[in-house]
Amino acid sequence: MVGVRKLRLVVVMVVMVLVVTVVRWMGVSRPFPSVGVSSGVGSGGGQGSTVGGQDPLAGLVVIVREFENFDNDLEDTAHSVVAACGGLCRVLVASDDLVYPPLRLPQGATPLVLTPGLMRRRPSLTAYLAGSRYVLLLPDGARVSSAAQLLDLLGLLEAGDTRVVAVGVGGAMLACHRYTLDLPAWTLSVAPAPGSEACDAVSGRAALLLTTDSLLELSLPLARPLPLALGVQGAARGWKVRVGRGGLLGEGRQLLASEHLRWKATAAEEERRVALFAAVGLKKVVGPGGDVRWYGCTRTSQRCFPTVVQDTPDYLLRGRWTPPCCLEGLRATARHVFQTLRGCRVRWWLEGGSLLGAVRGGDLLPWDYDVDVGVYAADAERCPPLRAARWQTLEDADGFVWQRAAEGGFYRVHYSTANHLHVDVFPFTPRGGTMTRGGAWATGHRQDVDFPEHFLRPIASVTFAGVMASAPNNVRDFLELKFGPGVIETPQYPNPEVPLPGNMSALLHRL
Repeated sequence: MVGVRKLRLVVVMVVMVLVVTVVRWMGVSRPFPSVGVSSGVGSGGGQGSTVGGQDPLAGLVVIVREFENFDNDLEDTAHSVVAACGGLCRVLVASDDLVYPPLRLPQGATPLVLTPGLMRRRPSLTAYLAGSRYVLLLPDGARVSSAAQLLDLLGLLEAGDTRVVAVGVGGAMLACHRYTLDLPAWTLSVAPAPGSEACDAVSGRAALLLTTDSLLELSLPLARPLPLALGVQGAARGWKVRVGRGGLLGEGRQLLASEHLRWKATAAEEERRVALFAAVGLKKVVGPGGDVRWYGCTRTSQRCFPTVVQDTPDYLLRGRWTPPCCLEGLRATARHVFQTLRGCRVRWWLEGGSLLGAVRGGDLLPWDYDVDVGVYAADAERCPPLRAARWQTLEDADGFVWQRAAEGGFYRVHYSTANHLHVDVFPFTPRGGTMTRGGAWATGHRQDVDFPEHFLRPIASVTFAGVMASAPNNVRDFLELKFGPGVIETPQYPNPEVPLPGNMSALLHRL
């Protein structure tokens, strides 16, 4: 009898061991996938299961990126994370250059200098994140109170269908935004999304959690300002950010306590914003109130594109239209030229693609890189800027530059001495009822041809660049003479023989 009882006890123990083993193998002992060996650098997409039974915090890398060299709380921030993780997670303090004064980071925290130097190679972020599943982008001064707080964040990410989880730091309320990217127009539009828990981006002091694979999917994974950079790149990929309404992280000592330090931080932040928008190709940002901020060329800088070859500016080859800052410069130059010509009593009219844009939409064509104007050659003699430009370059009282074009006998008016966005002014001479170029100039453009003078008797007007501009009468016949039948209804790029990216054909349907 005793032998039977011993046998039953052995059987029960064996069954219990088997059950425990199966449960551990299936991973049901945790509310989200545990960290261990995976097929990729991180988790294989953020939702796939892993094996190994590791503590989830062992698969977490905390990156402190948002801080200032001249006033920071990095050492205590790193201590806070290491203590909360119990030494399981890794901490990286990422900077563009060596942090000065030098830091005394705790064990488990590592400095990561992102910019290469003469004797320092650019680090591989992939290598630094090898074996991890999650990345928490933590702003300087944040405090993590416990491992449970971090586990709650991981649970939020795994339970939701968003790529990013955002949580406020130090009681800061996060603002939720909707981002609309119009990349062909180089434009970002920002609108508020109050009350939404699924945003395109957030602003405020935020800690941002995402999977390692998601972070490494970005072309600029650690660009600053981090919330803005993550929002722009995420919006381009259709990502959403979930805002955690509870479980705010704590905050350490007050940073940027003086007005001078705040001024330095604000200036540095704007520099980073300019660099970010240059890197992602955004030149116009429309704020929630409709206010516009420009990040492209100005009158004191060069224009955004180089010399145009084969009638095809480089931005068309990038799958984009004319940068909006360049369009603004062209409009300003055109309005100045119109006003000057009117003041000189010169008979003038819109020519070529500029007239085509005016008829189609009352403005420049969205891919145009200059403005074309025709004038009676005899009238140019009574216009001082044109007369002077025959022999010299003239900068007028408003900063516009008049000169004889290098290509021959026509005139060119530049936006400024630095920025060579321009209006071309072509002189025509009437001969026997035909407006002729007289062999004085040639651009190589197919639309620059002689035409009957009756199109200018009388001269009509159209809306262009926000003002009324002179134009030939019977513009449809005039444009079809210049470009061919159906040109108004059938838009095409300047040189159809130059192959463009696939998206450019679809963009024509937006007109």
